[in-house]
Amino acid sequence: MQAAEAQLKVDVLVVGAGPAGLACAIRLARAGKGQRQIMVLEKSAQLGGHLLSGAVMRPQALQHLLMPDEYAALPIGPLVTRDTFHALLPKGAIRVPFVPPKMRMRGLPLVSLAQLGSALGDIATKLGVEILTSQTADALLWEGDRVSGVRTLDDPILADTTVLAEGPAGLLTKAVLARHPQLAGPNLQTYALGIKEIVEVPANPALLGTVAHTFGYPLGINIYGGGFIYHMDETHVALGLAIALDYHDPATYPHDLFRRWKRHPFVQRHIAGGKTVEYGARLVPEGGWHSRLGMAAPGAFIIGDSAGLVDTMELKGIHLAVESGMAAADAIIRGDALRQEDMPSLDGLRRTANYRAAFRASLPIGMAAAGLAWISGGRLPWGRIRQRDERQCLHEIGHRQPPLPQPDNGPLDLGLDSDLFLARLRYRPDTDHIAIPDADKCRECFQRFAAPCTRFCPAGVYEADATRTAIHIRAENCVQCRCCTLKCPYDNIRWETPEHGVGPDYQNV
Repeated sequence: MQAAEAQLKVDVLVVGAGPAGLACAIRLARAGKGQRQIMVLEKSAQLGGHLLSGAVMRPQALQHLLMPDEYAALPIGPLVTRDTFHALLPKGAIRVPFVPPKMRMRGLPLVSLAQLGSALGDIATKLGVEILTSQTADALLWEGDRVSGVRTLDDPILADTTVLAEGPAGLLTKAVLARHPQLAGPNLQTYALGIKEIVEVPANPALLGTVAHTFGYPLGINIYGGGFIYHMDETHVALGLAIALDYHDPATYPHDLFRRWKRHPFVQRHIAGGKTVEYGARLVPEGGWHSRLGMAAPGAFIIGDSAGLVDTMELKGIHLAVESGMAAADAIIRGDALRQEDMPSLDGLRRTANYRAAFRASLPIGMAAAGLAWISGGRLPWGRIRQRDERQCLHEIGHRQPPLPQPDNGPLDLGLDSDLFLARLRYRPDTDHIAIPDADKCRECFQRFAAPCTRFCPAGVYEADATRTAIHIRAENCVQCRCCTLKCPYDNIRWETPEHGVGPDYQNV
């Protein structure tokens, strides 16, 4: 879209009110002291409504961004008091005796990203930042190859600088890459699907601050991923399973894997007697150093998860998001290029450069190669390990029958529809932001892969019709994770920007 149609003009326009976007806005506002007009667009109806993460956080970046009293007032949970890794077998668990220092979490704070985003938004507003919730940016404005603003569903907005903090696999970020492919890293980005619940449990003060991570069952040796269990307070446990999307088996059903993981005796010990009170899902960019994007484009910056800034070995990204937002703000203030020294945590990302890609073959091979990469500071004798497109990873299903959705089995073992109720979805019944353009490809996909979209979607958006030759779309179920834009083997799903203020309403996940 050409910029000439726009009327509203701001100095800096930030798309996305997550930790990266809000850190950028806060840094700019504090430095500009009201001299810059800074606007943040957030597609959820309220701040934090679309934010989901674990999360254990490295706090130094936020402490650097905020005044001491601002940081002290943040809704930060307890510090991690106990931190374990376990390999899960079908019925048992083996504690890992040695955990690399980079993966240890004792002493770090637990946070709800939804609550943290809301609090950071309040700080930004007090500093004079204009935050517009229920505002969706669905296209970029261009002057030649320079980004000059965005088009919302209501009006275009011009900006001297546009900052993209829209999360992983964002549509606007993809548009920038289409014009400036040199920003892409040498590796394709690779993603995991994270499925998460909050479980309310009987009060147990002794477990406050306890953190446990798992790998192995039910993912086996051919799917990278693992589970996490965080005791956020005396009565609430955050738990989730991350499933890498470069899996081969089209019968893989992430929500079913999550339920099987929750039934494991090790997990049950942490949530016994409880009930699920919140549900959500999102993508996690896992590619690391070789998959991260260049953060500076003409007229724009790409920050946070949009740029792929997650340390997969460390299982953290909030500190990188905040650092990238501050680095972009500092570059805007100076009027020059980004400086790598403004992001000290990038060195940690570089030192684990081949960590995630090492697991491409299998879990045992990956653990060996990842250990070597960690010891060598990200360097391997054979150099960079390449990543593959998630769409190209699936094998044909043959004559096997894929698993079917299962009903509820008690307050801790919810079926997908019951889980979705806990995501507090808001849509009009006739919402139409998802489409499958080619029916012939869909029929072929049924024959070769048994329609994997009916399983990989964590919201049950895609249902097979009675003939098993076509898909019925339940767009009103969408949690806006955008997994479908990555895993359809025919790239035959079109996910567009939904209307303002719809989707999940996360509160604690």
